[in-house]
Amino acid sequence: MKNKLSVLLAGAVLTMSLASTSAFALNDDEGHGHKHKKHATKSMQKSEGFMQHKLKKMMRYLDLTSEQRQQVKAIHQQAKESRLVLKDSLQNFHQQSEILMMEDDFNEQAFIDLQSQYQDSFAQMALIKAQTKHRFIALLTEEQKAKMKSRRATEKRRPHHFE
Repeated sequence: MKNKLSVLLAGAVLTMSLASTSAFALNDDEGHGHKHKKHATKSMQKSEGFMQHKLKKMMRYLDLTSEQRQQVKAIHQQAKESRLVLKDSLQNFHQQSEILMMEDDFNEQAFIDLQSQYQDSFAQMALIKAQTKHRFIALLTEEQKAKMKSRRATEKRRPHHFE
């Protein structure tokens, strides 16, 4: 039972992280959000704006050169194109998991089976995220890397609202 619960919890966390990642992947060519905002949920629009804001804020903080900024844009454009390949698969997973959530009785085994069907897509999405992050860090100077590391350490020490 404890093992099933931990698998279920891990699946829920993964689902939420992928949902927020796929929301970020729905940016249009100009980087201003979803192509059809009336079809995007409010949470999707908020997460898109938050991720764009966070990236721009980090780029300003690190004082990237114009060449580095262009490279970052290219990196994120390539990642976006890679994520779009997975979009249909992840949307199918989300729709099917929503159906399971709406049932009167939660079927743990059905959710575990559903999640196992989409493990390849989840792994590909995680790989895309890791590659994107690595490519971003690789273009930074040593000073910028140290500055980013210091900033992240500071952010981890800050209290969160839910604590």
